[in-house]
Amino acid sequence: MSQLDTLFDRKAGNARKWADQVLAEKFGLTPDAIPMDLADLDFPVAPPIHQAMMVRAAVPDYSYTYVPEAFYAAVIAWNARRFGLKLEKDWIKLSYGTVPTLHYLVQAFTTPGEAVLINTPAYDPFAEAVQNNHRQLVTSPLVIKEGRYFFDFADIAAKMQRPDVKLFILCSPQNPSGRVWTAAELAKVAELCRQYHVLLVSDEIHRDIVYPGVNFTSIWQADPAIQSQSILCLSPNKAFNLGGLKTSYVVIPDAAIRDRLSQQFSANSITSPNSFAVPALIAAYTDCDNWLDEMVAYVAANFDYLKTRLAAISEMKVMPAESGFLAWIDTHRLFPDETSMKQFFTAADLSCVVGSYFVADGEGFVRLNIGMPRPLLKEALDRIIATYAEWPAMEEGSCKIVRNPE
Repeated sequence: MSQLDTLFDRKAGNARKWADQVLAEKFGLTPDAIPMDLADLDFPVAPPIHQAMMVRAAVPDYSYTYVPEAFYAAVIAWNARRFGLKLEKDWIKLSYGTVPTLHYLVQAFTTPGEAVLINTPAYDPFAEAVQNNHRQLVTSPLVIKEGRYFFDFADIAAKMQRPDVKLFILCSPQNPSGRVWTAAELAKVAELCRQYHVLLVSDEIHRDIVYPGVNFTSIWQADPAIQSQSILCLSPNKAFNLGGLKTSYVVIPDAAIRDRLSQQFSANSITSPNSFAVPALIAAYTDCDNWLDEMVAYVAANFDYLKTRLAAISEMKVMPAESGFLAWIDTHRLFPDETSMKQFFTAADLSCVVGSYFVADGEGFVRLNIGMPRPLLKEALDRIIATYAEWPAMEEGSCKIVRNPE
């Protein structure tokens, strides 16, 4: 039995994902609901991180902090050891979470009325960072071939030729699908950014959770020349479940780009890090390799388990994933609309994220978080399968089920 099979009470820590009030108000669910929406893990934090937090908590000082040398050493060593990236200390800037950082990047490198390009479907905060700052959102839909997403390079090129497109935000690996882009695909993206003088922001925060046997390539490894025209967004938050500490960092080799973002950080008063953020990152990047390897293998097995169980529902097509703990499922042939989809998951007492959340081109899909102990995942899938068996009788006319599709 794996230590990751252990169930623990996340409500005790005020986890938003598990809050009865949130589940009731947002999804209409009961206190017995199983949340599968918010992208965090349902495993206890890695023991070295927990121990580091206990040590730090014992120091009776939670005042203003600074970024010590140990932070930079841990970041540089982790990136070299795990990803073959050689970083320099001056390139690294600690920030308050990846989502706020996207806002700072949009503010720093575009002006109101200019445009930012993203692929869709996309994590909705990508669009919010653009639109909340009064910039234009330009989208390039990903193309589904043989059940997987691919870039439409002709469309990306056409959009980048627009004189108002100044910034391209890339999600690598891709959220919500867990697609790991190949080196050749990333090299083409970088080539287009250089050709059309578009600054590239590569969000690589899911890279730590790439399944065994799958190779992750950073955009800088795909095209080293793009280093002078790009920014990496990195974070331990997804892999080590540190979202509540708002810990992330950017890596920027180009001094002019780095100085411009530093000015934006100052304008937004990004100063002292959270008292617990730096110790947690150092512990994660120094002492948790074995825990991470076990967790990634466990989640990959969860994904295989989900695919096997949902094969009983022919109208649910699970998109193959190569990373992450999020399953992206095509339900076009099961539900006539998202209202029916929501009713189905409410009946199953499960929360989910419907496809329309993902900016565009996600309608008909649902995203389920499977980063949980397998006994809990089994219960969730039992509920889905049981609800599917009873659904037409429970809600006549609300669900379009094709038992024997051509």
